[in-house]
Amino acid sequence: MTQVREEFPMRGLSPYPELLAFAQPGPDGIMPTDRHGVPKARRVHLRSPDPAEPRRPEGLTDAEWRWAISTTRRWTTVSKKFGNRALAVARALAASGCVSLECGLTDGRIVTPPRRWLPHPALADEESQRRDGRRQGQRDLAEQAERLRTRLSSHWPGAAHSLHTDQHDPRLPWLVAAATDLCDGTTYDSLRAFVQHHAGHTKARDDVHKLLLDSGWEPDAVTELGINRSPYIGLGGPINAEHNGRTLDWSGWPGPHDIRLPSDGSIAVRTHDKATTLLVVENRQAAETACDRWPQTPLIWCHGQPADAAVDVISQAASTVDRVIICADADLGGARITARVHDVIPSGTERIVVDAGTVAHPRGAMFGEHAQNELIRIAERDDAVGAFAASCLQRGYAIEQEAPIRAALRAVYEPDLPTNDHNHQETNRWL
Repeated sequence: MTQVREEFPMRGLSPYPELLAFAQPGPDGIMPTDRHGVPKARRVHLRSPDPAEPRRPEGLTDAEWRWAISTTRRWTTVSKKFGNRALAVARALAASGCVSLECGLTDGRIVTPPRRWLPHPALADEESQRRDGRRQGQRDLAEQAERLRTRLSSHWPGAAHSLHTDQHDPRLPWLVAAATDLCDGTTYDSLRAFVQHHAGHTKARDDVHKLLLDSGWEPDAVTELGINRSPYIGLGGPINAEHNGRTLDWSGWPGPHDIRLPSDGSIAVRTHDKATTLLVVENRQAAETACDRWPQTPLIWCHGQPADAAVDVISQAASTVDRVIICADADLGGARITARVHDVIPSGTERIVVDAGTVAHPRGAMFGEHAQNELIRIAERDDAVGAFAASCLQRGYAIEQEAPIRAALRAVYEPDLPTNDHNHQETNRWL
């Protein structure tokens, strides 16, 4: 009796008309047989009957395509990945020659759904080589970041510290590109020119300046590259802004109002004489609510991580009041903003830091390793900023939603009133 060691087609069995069933040998490489010696397959592979080169089907993202052809996948994993698209995706891949769908065969009938899919060997090999190339590229990028960190540490410590991050951090290519330009003295006419140079087109990213600032870069370092857009700040309530002999008074207007700050620092800002408290808020919606609720209180919306010109405006306004309440998101970016604002407030002015984590709130995204390390560094401060960072670190997740930020701010500014209709607990306030 001749042993069957190779697959053979079984026509008319496939439950999917575009696919052909191929009987498969057993684990020992030999096809099972019945008592008469007739081959009796227990599993089949469903795939295209056309042996042409595999081709990528439409409808898959790059990430889904790489996932599909990288290795054998159990059907439970496929279902979890694609949900109700799983069978349609599997059939499209099989019909295109990219995968084989392994199914059981019982009493002459194919059992569905498939047990797993197996990628075409050539596609799996190509993806393995690409994956190895990506990993080597990540290692090379991490080594380059370390060299740049050493070069920048003395003059731009914030930019240098941002490069101390995981090699898988999606920000790292942009951080390394910007750091390389900073070391080489390269400048650009605009943010778009920077992105065009490094990505080949201008739409790859439109917030590199914000990415750098949020990563801890000094605003002056971003300005050195020529990619820092003109800084803005939002003003609301009884606060005046003077420039070129003209004064704008925002009293009575629903704020905050965006002001584009001049690069020469020639704007002068002061609160009205009767104002005793200044609110500095990161969240736009919370700032709008605060302006509506407390129209007699001057407010500054800092537009995220404030540039030097914006910090100067905050410092000016802070010098005309008795206390400043700082209300930022309860995450790494918020801790950095809080520190930057806190440190420019005159020493004789009371400084209050609001923590949205002290009222009822939904859990946000968990902090990654980089964010945890940065928060640990900020938490070493022996002041309200350090306490705020320590609380963020203890929770382990970000709080960026408007509702808890608004409630926490109200609990500080109106401590004798309930924070909202759900009677949230009052926030702590660190002086």
